[in-house]
Amino acid sequence: MTRFVTSIVAATILLASLSGCGQSPYCKAVDDNKVALNSLGEQRTNEAYRQYARAFRTVANVAPDDVREDWAKLADVTDGVVAAQNKAGIKMEDMLDENEVTKVPTDKLKLLNDAYQAFNDTGKERKAVVENVKAECDITLT
Repeated sequence: MTRFVTSIVAATILLASLSGCGQSPYCKAVDDNKVALNSLGEQRTNEAYRQYARAFRTVANVAPDDVREDWAKLADVTDGVVAAQNKAGIKMEDMLDENEVTKVPTDKLKLLNDAYQAFNDTGKERKAVVENVKAECDITLT
């Protein structure tokens, strides 16, 4: 009887550790990255956008099939903004400094504009992930 009780206790502990206290890997990833996900755009720096992209990518890696592409696209376009900033030779945090912006060649400004447009054109994906996270995880993203 003691061996049976020990087996039940061990199985319960193993199950609890594998299930992450009842949270799916997807919901855990959203919860772990909730600060970054809810602060998207508050900080307009290259480093902040790298963090946003990492958060999107982390969630995309464990997202359900029906929203995985949405999360991945959000990661891609956010990475794209940082890559465009790097190629243009100007940090996002310097974009409000007119003297710095005027130093950027026209072709690089177009590159930046295209990256910003791709980022801004993700309304459908943002809506999909917010709705999915609420339904799947009961987590509200703003």
